[in-house]
Amino acid sequence: MKRQNILIFLLLWTVFYSCELDSFLFNEKQIDKYTLPGNTIPVSNLEMVTFNSEGHKLYGYWVQSNGSRPGLTILYCHGNKHNMDEYWDRVMLLYDLGVNVFVFDYRGYGLSEGESSESGLYKDGEAALRFVLGEKGVAADSVCLYGYSLGNVVSIYLAAEKINPLTLFAESPFASANSLTQGSTVLDIPAKWLTTGKFNNAEKIKKIKTPLFLLHGSDDDFVRYRDNGKIVFQNAPQPKSLNVVAGAAHNNIPDVMGSQNYLAAISAWINYSTNINK
Repeated sequence: MKRQNILIFLLLWTVFYSCELDSFLFNEKQIDKYTLPGNTIPVSNLEMVTFNSEGHKLYGYWVQSNGSRPGLTILYCHGNKHNMDEYWDRVMLLYDLGVNVFVFDYRGYGLSEGESSESGLYKDGEAALRFVLGEKGVAADSVCLYGYSLGNVVSIYLAAEKINPLTLFAESPFASANSLTQGSTVLDIPAKWLTTGKFNNAEKIKKIKTPLFLLHGSDDDFVRYRDNGKIVFQNAPQPKSLNVVAGAAHNNIPDVMGSQNYLAAISAWINYSTNINK
């Protein structure tokens, strides 16, 4: 029994030590160049760009519309894994909607400079928004904010504090750091042991003034729906729509829905948002 207790202690110490500096939420990977795995978007529609966030050079890709809906732009805020390359399949999928897509790496991710933090996410999101509105001349009411997992921290903040976009998409959002740690680990441990941030999407979502479309996998065991997506949705004002995808986990909602069904749902909500904002 004594040996077992020592092993448990060592395991807990390893977990907690490895989670210092918010590594529980930030899983960044720096690289020498982007590869855009499996890219099918014409090179002529791709532009790698840089922009500034508090003195840090950030990298992103502006994906020009294929011509179907050039008046709309999706500002895509990706999840916590590695960099933009990990989410390029999603960028290609959204490109098929015919809209412009802007995806970028937060500080510390990919080629972007700096170190990850909660405050850094907010500032990087603001900088990305300024680029879209300023450098690309996109009107605020033509912006669709899309957050996936950690990216919801950025997109919900922008919709709550900085812009009234055409619409907001929230895929697999967590309610807060506390809800995430309590709902996705077998250990009943305080969030402050894993992260110094609050990441309180459930409170910020109360301030949005734009239509919300929330997607969450019913079988998501990393960000459980009942503790996270459900709370975020309940706190959001109308108009809003909820799609709990049966059988989907944290990272495969488009696959489980089927790409055509996924795109049809996104397109229908954009159309709805456009109509009610007329």
